Formats: sequence, C-alpha cells, structure tokens
Amino acid sequence: MKKCFKKMMVNVMLSARTSKGNRPLTQVGKPLKRKLVASKDGGFYREKKPMNVEINWKDLEEQFIKQEGCDFYLPGYKIDLNEVFVPYSPKAPSVDRIEDELGYVRGNFVITTRFVNLGRNKYPQDKFKDFLNELLGEPTKIERFF
Repeated sequence: MKKCFKKMMVNVMLSARTSKGNRPLTQVGKPLKRKLVASKDGGFYREKKPMNVEINWKDLEEQFIKQEGCDFYLPGYKIDLNEVFVPYSPKAPSVDRIEDELGYVRGNFVITTRFVNLGRNKYPQDKFKDFLNELLGEPTKIERFF
C-alpha cells in the first residue's frame, strides 16, 4: 500500500511542477496574466508559478484512512489504490486541492478518483457537492471526512 501513496505523491509533484510545461496561448489580444516563456522546441507557454507542496505520502495515507478508503465526493465508492498504476484510469486515486491557491498543504486536500477530480476541476467544492446531490438524487455525506 505504501507504494501506492508514493506513486500518488509523484503525481502530486508532477501537478505542482511548473517548468517545461507547454500551455497554449488563448484569448489573443487580451493582456496576459502570466509572462510568456520560450520552450526548448521553439514554442511559447505561459509561465506558471510553482505550487506549494507541504504534504508527503504519509499525509495521503492518513487522509485515505480518514475517508475510510472511499472517494471523498462519492463516499459509497471504495477506491482501489492499485488503479494509480493503470495509465489513464478514471478509477485511479487522485489528490484534489480544495482551494487551488493554497497548494498541496495539510487540510487543503482530499482523495478522490481521477474521474471526479477532472470533473470538478476549479469548480467550488460546495457547488460541486450540490451538483452531485442533484445528479445522484441523494445527499453526499462529505462533511464526515473533515
């Protein structure tokens, strides 16, 4: 199980890293919020500030145990940690930041699936919870994990 949380930590670090990432140029003509940086292949990407990472694999394990092995947003769904080793698996465990600006710090992350994390993206957690309640027709009891 330890190797699963270590692999999840690798994914966190990849998500938090900023250099060498190509970001497409959109909204031509509008002022850029981030400066443009040349990539090695001659293209350009918008520079992204490094994300704060103050957690480790033990923090991930602790949160997973706190969530009783279930998806934070879908508490009836048990997460199979081994899915983290399956490329592109929507069932893979994923670390979701509650407030994006704070980064990966204690108290600001939950464990969910890649499918749910990509679906929520930057949508506010409380509104996403309401959406899931509407979609599933029952309240999701995510408060019990805090």
